[in-house]
Amino acid sequence: MSKKRENFIERHLDKIVLGLIGLVSVGLLWVFVFRNPFGPVIDGRKESPSSAQSRLAQKAERLRERIEGRSDTAVITPPDYVSSFERLLSCSVPSLSQNVFPLTPGIGRQPIESDREYAVPEIPALEDVQMAFIRSAAYVPTEEVTPEIPYEMVPTQIGDIDFITISARLDVRRIVQQFQSAFMGLGVRPAHQDPVLATPVAARLEIQRREQMEDGSWGAWERVSIPQTVAYRKIFEQLPERVEDLPPGGVQIQIEQYKDRTKQVALLQQRPYDFATSRYQYWMPPSYLEEVQKLIQQQQDEARRAQQTQQTQPETGMPMGGRRIIPEAGRREIPTPTPTPMQPARRPRGAARPGAEMEMTPETPMGVGGGMERPTRPGVRQRTVEDVYRDYLKELLVDDWWKRTEPLLIWAHDDTAKPGKTYQYRIRIGFFNPIAGKDWFKPNQQEFKNQVVLWSPFAETLAKNKEPLLAVVPKKLHIFPMDISKTDPTAVQVQVSKFYLGRWRSEKFEVLPGQVIGTAVEVKKTSTLGVEAGGAALGMAGGMPMPVEGGGLDSALSETIDFTTPYVYIDQSAEIDWSGTAALRRREFMGMLYTQDVAVFEKLPIRQPNWSQELRKIYREIQDAEREAENEIFIGRTPPPQGLQTPGGLGPAGVPGMMVPGGFMGREG
Repeated sequence: MSKKRENFIERHLDKIVLGLIGLVSVGLLWVFVFRNPFGPVIDGRKESPSSAQSRLAQKAERLRERIEGRSDTAVITPPDYVSSFERLLSCSVPSLSQNVFPLTPGIGRQPIESDREYAVPEIPALEDVQMAFIRSAAYVPTEEVTPEIPYEMVPTQIGDIDFITISARLDVRRIVQQFQSAFMGLGVRPAHQDPVLATPVAARLEIQRREQMEDGSWGAWERVSIPQTVAYRKIFEQLPERVEDLPPGGVQIQIEQYKDRTKQVALLQQRPYDFATSRYQYWMPPSYLEEVQKLIQQQQDEARRAQQTQQTQPETGMPMGGRRIIPEAGRREIPTPTPTPMQPARRPRGAARPGAEMEMTPETPMGVGGGMERPTRPGVRQRTVEDVYRDYLKELLVDDWWKRTEPLLIWAHDDTAKPGKTYQYRIRIGFFNPIAGKDWFKPNQQEFKNQVVLWSPFAETLAKNKEPLLAVVPKKLHIFPMDISKTDPTAVQVQVSKFYLGRWRSEKFEVLPGQVIGTAVEVKKTSTLGVEAGGAALGMAGGMPMPVEGGGLDSALSETIDFTTPYVYIDQSAEIDWSGTAALRRREFMGMLYTQDVAVFEKLPIRQPNWSQELRKIYREIQDAEREAENEIFIGRTPPPQGLQTPGGLGPAGVPGMMVPGGFMGREG
C-alpha cells in the first residue's frame, strides 16, 4: 500500500500522543506548581512561599510600628478579677440552695422540711448577777487584738483604766433541757429529731448600762462594746440579728463557726486586762473578789490587834487577857490599812457589805496557804486566799460548756466608763436560733422566723436588799483651794490631784485671775521603789521601757506629768454662811470662783476649815492613797509559776509575792 493512500491519523499518531502528553504535563505543572495547592493560607488567601514571606514581613513591620508608636500614658484596663474573687470567697457554691437536704429512706421525693415543726426553746434569765470595779494602771493594747495576734502577744503600753465587770450564773442544765425538748423531745417526730439542732451554741453575751443624770433621772439603756482585749471582738459585734442580713450560708454556717471552743470561751468568759501595779496584779470575778476582800480584812484586823498588843507589852509579850503571844519566824507585821479614793467609809470590824472595798498592799503577808493563820476550831482548816483562787480556776472553761451539769460562771467587762459618772448595768445572753429562716415554727411562734439570736430576759445588778446596785466611777482630777497667795492677794494657791499610771499625784500651783489652773510638771524621781518581773530585772514590758529592780516606780513614767485642768480661775468672792447644830454661828470666808464653761461659774471655799465635808473626805482619801503608793511597784507581764498557769494569762494567788486586786462591789441605789 502506497503512502499517499494512508490515513492522516495513522500518519500523525505519534505526534498526537506527544502533544497530549505535553498538555497533561503543562496542566500538572500548573496545578501542582504554579497554583500552589499546599501553600499557606494568610488572611483567607493561599500564598506562595515567596509571597507568604513578604506578607508576613509586612505584617511584622506594621506590628513593630504600632508597638514603637504606642504612648506611654496609654491606660490598659485589666480584667476585674477582684470582684469575681470576692464572690468566690463569700460563697464558693453560689448555685446550691441552703434549704436542700438529703432525702431519707421512706420519704421519696417529698421534701423533709415540708412537715417539720418545732417549738422555740425558752431562754431563762441569768442568775446571781454581781458587779465589781477596779481602777488601776494596765497594759493597754496599742494595736488591734486579733485571733492571730492575741492580747498576750500584741504590743501594749501602760495606761489607766476604769474596769467594771458584770458576772452571772448560767443554768446550763436548764438550757440543755430546753433545746433537747424542742428538737429531740416527745413532741417531735422520730424522723425529725436532730441532735445538731438540740445543741445550744452561745451567740452573744451583752451588757447594757444607763447613766444617771445630774437631776437624778436615768438616761436610756445603751449596749456596752466588747473590750479590746477580746480577740474575736469584731466578729461578735458584727453578728447580724436578722436572717436577711446574714452572709451566704445562713445561720448554720454561723453556728458551726461559733461552736468552736475558743470562740465560746472568748464570748462567755471575756479576757481581762493585765494590770501593771502590785496593788491590782491579778483579776478575779466579783464573787471571788468579794470573798478575798473579806479574808484580807480579817487578816489585817488580826494583825492590827496583834500589833497593838505587842506595843502594850513589848517585853513580856503578855497582852491583857493573860495569853502569851509567841512570834513566829518569818512573819511580818501588817500596817493598819487606810481608805483609798475608791473606798467608801470603813466598815465595822468583822463586818462585810457589798458597798465596801478592800485593797491588798505590798506589806500584806501572802505566803503559801494564804497568809497568816487565824485561830479556828480544832480539826477545822481556815479557808485561805489560795483556796479562793483555786476555786476560781475551776470556773474556767476548758471543755464544751454545754456538757457541764453545774451552773456556769460567765462574765463581761466594760472598759469605757467615764470618771465622775454613775451607772446601772443589766446583762443578758443570746443563743443561736438553729431553725432561723425556715418554715419549721409553730403557728404561734412565727415572729422568731427571722430572728437569728434567741435572747434571755435582762437581769439587772441588784444588792442583797433587791435595790439597784450602782457603779460610781470616781473622778480622776480634783482641785483644792489651799490658801490665798502671800505675795499677791488676788492669786490663789491651788492643789491639783490627778490619777496617773495607777496612783494619785498632787502638785500645788499659784494661779492668777484669768489663768488656767495647772500645767505640765517634771516628774520628781525621788522614789526608790522597784519593779517585779517574776524575780528578774525588767528591761522591756509590753513594748514600753521599764526600770530594772530598784529603779523606782517614777522612773517608768515620762519626764513630765500634765496637771493642766479644764478650769480657769476667775476671782475671789466673800462668802457668809451659818452653821452649827445647837446654835447657828456666822462664818465668813473667801471663795474661789472658777469656770469650765464661760456661761457657768463654780465656787469652792478657800482653806481646808471652810471646805465641805465631802471635799475634806476626798482630800484625805487622796492623801492616804499617795502614802500607800509609796510601796507600790510595777509588775511585768510574766507567766505564772508552773502548776498554776491558767487560760487567758491569769496569774496565781496564795503564792509568795502574790497581790490580790481590790475594788468596790457597787453601791446600793
